[in-house]
Amino acid sequence: MSSAPSPPGGPGEGQRLAVVVKTQHGTEIALLAPNTPLVVGRTEPVDLKVEDPTLSRRHARFALAGDRLIVEDLGSRNGTWIAGQRVDRAGIEIGDEVMLGSVLACVHVLSPTGESLGIDGEEGFLRRVNEEASRARELRRPFALLVVRAGRAGDRAPLARDWLAHVREAIRPFDRIATYGPGAAQVLLPEMGTEEATRVAQRIAAARAKGGAPLLVGVAVYPDAGSTPEALISLSRDAANRATPERPVQVEGTRAFAEGEVLEDDALVAGRAMREVLATVERVAGSRVPVILHGETGTGKEVLARALHERGPRQRKRMVRVNCGAIPRELVESTLFGHERGAFTGAAAQQKGVFEEADGGTVFLDEIGELALPAQAALLRVLETGSLCRVGSLREIAVDVRVVSATHRDLEEMVSSGAFRGDLFYRLSTVVIEIPPLRERLDEIEPLARRFLARANEGNARAVRGFTPAVLERLRAYAWPGNVRELRNVIERAVVVTRGALIDVEDLPARVRGEAAAPRAVAASEIPASATGSDPPPVEDEGQDPAGVRGRVDEYEARILREALEASGWSRKAAAERLGMPVRTLSYRMKRLGLRRPDR
Repeated sequence: MSSAPSPPGGPGEGQRLAVVVKTQHGTEIALLAPNTPLVVGRTEPVDLKVEDPTLSRRHARFALAGDRLIVEDLGSRNGTWIAGQRVDRAGIEIGDEVMLGSVLACVHVLSPTGESLGIDGEEGFLRRVNEEASRARELRRPFALLVVRAGRAGDRAPLARDWLAHVREAIRPFDRIATYGPGAAQVLLPEMGTEEATRVAQRIAAARAKGGAPLLVGVAVYPDAGSTPEALISLSRDAANRATPERPVQVEGTRAFAEGEVLEDDALVAGRAMREVLATVERVAGSRVPVILHGETGTGKEVLARALHERGPRQRKRMVRVNCGAIPRELVESTLFGHERGAFTGAAAQQKGVFEEADGGTVFLDEIGELALPAQAALLRVLETGSLCRVGSLREIAVDVRVVSATHRDLEEMVSSGAFRGDLFYRLSTVVIEIPPLRERLDEIEPLARRFLARANEGNARAVRGFTPAVLERLRAYAWPGNVRELRNVIERAVVVTRGALIDVEDLPARVRGEAAAPRAVAASEIPASATGSDPPPVEDEGQDPAGVRGRVDEYEARILREALEASGWSRKAAAERLGMPVRTLSYRMKRLGLRRPDR
């Protein structure tokens, strides 16, 4: 096994990069110098020799040009692959996984002692965040996401690789880091609440980047700031953009909408699929009937709740949002209905609840499906009587509120299973508005992308003019599991990464740029294991037959889900465990694919 050479260690030098190739026999490492291409292959003359039969003699070239990392296939037999897609030339980020034949390569940042700083690639980091979100939801534990960027030192901000060692020193060994374009980083802090995450952010900000540039940190914590990975990533980035050298740490928290606040209409593009939704919003906005907004995470439920409030007679009063999944079980009733002094340990003063604060206005109950059964009973009583009792009091207080709820869960299924009260569901569901996912709103993708481009230019002091036609094709072909919020994150990342006047395909994350040309991910095991074998079979171009490809993918997915459900006696929990996915994801996929138990 090769090891990285000892560092020169000169003062003021930036962090060094190395290409690391892992095989079944060990790890091979070579330093990657600026503007000096590094060739990986099986036989000399190459810069990094790896004796693996799936590699060609001269297989691929890595290059660091300015702040861009490039990998280029050199006509190899078994190909260079990123995110299951064979590439000829592509931009990559630190930590991104690149398959050369059947061996794994990536670019690492080295510490001053020559050790890897353990920087994840973007796709790997997102997988870890999603795993942590599932774990945190199940165990009702917090976790934090940070975005770190450097302020300017002279005419430009230092590159992230020059200060990542400072971030690594401030966090725990098992915390994860990934670059976010060349000038920023994302940090995942499992099992960490707001107070402790803020202290970590302050430790990072106390360090200085190359040339004395300040490090600026944005913090978002689950579940206080947001309940999905996409929301937390977006919020932590927004917080980092607000940070200044005078206030280098910004913490995003749950907030209530105040009178006169401007509506952010990120999701309100009136495409064909949304016209009926917006028409329903207009029709019911003037009434006080309860509304449930049902849709996947990131589709714009909060935006539509705001629209219902702003277009109705209560617009001059407050709209108060509460994330039902973010409240500790023991504090739900206190949060919603208030408490008296001394009602419980820590209740040092009388406190109004959400319903009193919103009297005359609107209460937005986000993630209503996460509300515990005892709190559901208390909420039902308030809705039926129009009055409440603070915790620790018997005095009735009349309140006049309009209730708008939102969820991505199947409440009818939860009623059937006993997880949600049927009487509360029928009380809340006078009007149910189904919000279509972004993949069914293709005509909205380009106008939304251009809106997000303008905002990202403003927030990051850039002047990117638009998109290449190939990028717009990729955006329309991608499935957008994170919906509008994911699109916003992708566009802002592209604005940060691109060095051209137009965003090009290589500026998109691997998962987005690969979806249009590779409807089926190619596993490493499918790549030929012999150098004398033929190239991998060509991947069908989805752009030529998008409906046909997607239909076949849906059929294949439906068959896999049905087999798991049948093997589990149609127990969703058992089937989800067998498939390795959250129950809520399985429920959504069943609904989308029309899968039902045969006897129902």
